[in-house]
Amino acid sequence: MKKVRAFFFSVHRIFGTIVCVFFFMWFVSGLVLIYHPFPNVTDQQLRERMEPLPSSLPDVEAVLARLPEPVSNIEAVGVRQFQGQTLLTIETADSAYVRCADTLQTVMPVTCETIDAVARRWVDTDPVRVDTLHKRDIWIMYSRYLSEMPICKFYYDDAEKHELYIASRTGEVLQFTTARQRFWAYIGAIPHKFYLPVLRQHTDAWVWSLTIGGIIALIAALSGLYAGIYILYKRYKSRGKFGSPYKKHWYKWHHISGLIFGVFLVTFAFSGAMALQRIPQWVIKTHGDYRVSDTKFRGRPLPVERYALDYRLLAEAYPGLKTVEWSHFRDVPVYEVQTADLTVSIDASGTDVKELSLTDKQITQAVRHIHGEEAELTVSLINAYEEYYLSRSGRLPLPVYKVEVDNADRSVYYVDPATGEFRYLNRARKAKKWVFSGLHYLNIHWLVERPVLWTIAIWTLCLGGAYVSLSGIWLGIKYLRRKMKRR
Repeated sequence: MKKVRAFFFSVHRIFGTIVCVFFFMWFVSGLVLIYHPFPNVTDQQLRERMEPLPSSLPDVEAVLARLPEPVSNIEAVGVRQFQGQTLLTIETADSAYVRCADTLQTVMPVTCETIDAVARRWVDTDPVRVDTLHKRDIWIMYSRYLSEMPICKFYYDDAEKHELYIASRTGEVLQFTTARQRFWAYIGAIPHKFYLPVLRQHTDAWVWSLTIGGIIALIAALSGLYAGIYILYKRYKSRGKFGSPYKKHWYKWHHISGLIFGVFLVTFAFSGAMALQRIPQWVIKTHGDYRVSDTKFRGRPLPVERYALDYRLLAEAYPGLKTVEWSHFRDVPVYEVQTADLTVSIDASGTDVKELSLTDKQITQAVRHIHGEEAELTVSLINAYEEYYLSRSGRLPLPVYKVEVDNADRSVYYVDPATGEFRYLNRARKAKKWVFSGLHYLNIHWLVERPVLWTIAIWTLCLGGAYVSLSGIWLGIKYLRRKMKRR
């Protein structure tokens, strides 16, 4: 038994000295991250700066007829305005076409002048420098940016010190940041999530770095909790009362704060290690799909001729129309409409412009398509957030249909009748909610619906954890000093 205790004390001393630095960084950066997420160009910013569609729009079927060969199995159609031209984008399983609505014009290529004009719409001043990037930097780390290379990066000396990233191939704006956003990211999202180019550009290495780091932190926290409880027990056994035996300030308060916040350090480390990992099958077996894809739920794309509503009427109903995309929900054709201020889904099955409003029957049919006609379903319309459909920001739509499936996975769907967008959970995904979101961000329904209490709880736990870590760092430094003196 003595050897076991000595092992735990040694593990905590060795791992704790190293991990406390990371724990301190995680708690401080985590508080920053709550209020300042990693910067990304928003849909609102993109919509505001798109060129509006003209009042005169083309007949889509006429444009399709001008393609070099008949196109079948169309998966996506979209209409937008770019460089003063009305462009139709048609995508199939293996091809993509971009055609100008004006039969006398060809699609204008994206040139340096095009990129400059796009940049001018975002920042109405001349840049101080423009770089051509052939590899990702810290603000464009996701793998999807690889296909956009080279990327033009614009630097501005305006009041907010903007930096703008534009894909040279398409003229699409990929990232837009201010000096303030970058500052908070450097002390928030970047250290907290290990958003370092050397790691983040290699996804597997980045994922395993977070996982292994969390496991090491978990070992340090568990061994420290064991050591703290044992010291407390030993004190009670010898003196008959509880209390820390330490007299020196840093030792005493590291012990006390570790006992108070140690469980939270354990849960934080565990949830961090599981952040990018699924619940293992040997823990909770998934009988069906772990994730239900959008295609599987909404069905295959519909032929263009199924859209009874002439999309050109949308320009009258929605002044300042920016884009229209052909979508669907099972056998219901849908137009996805964007203006500068809103996005809305339009039911295209009739000849009048009306917003999409799916019925419980249509949503039930979609669920039965996945789980079978004999599946036992419970359908309800919910108007308030609940444990597994929760948003602190209030951005998740309400009301939504909740469809519960009586199967081994305890499958649940939350479906927005206004868009057809959905969230799917099974037993494993519900467990992941608790293992990561619940433990890491305190996204617990009882707390989230009481924002003042949630704020007090998260600040108390993070500051308490930061103090445990800071005192551990100081004790580690003192320990290393003693070791060096002895040598």
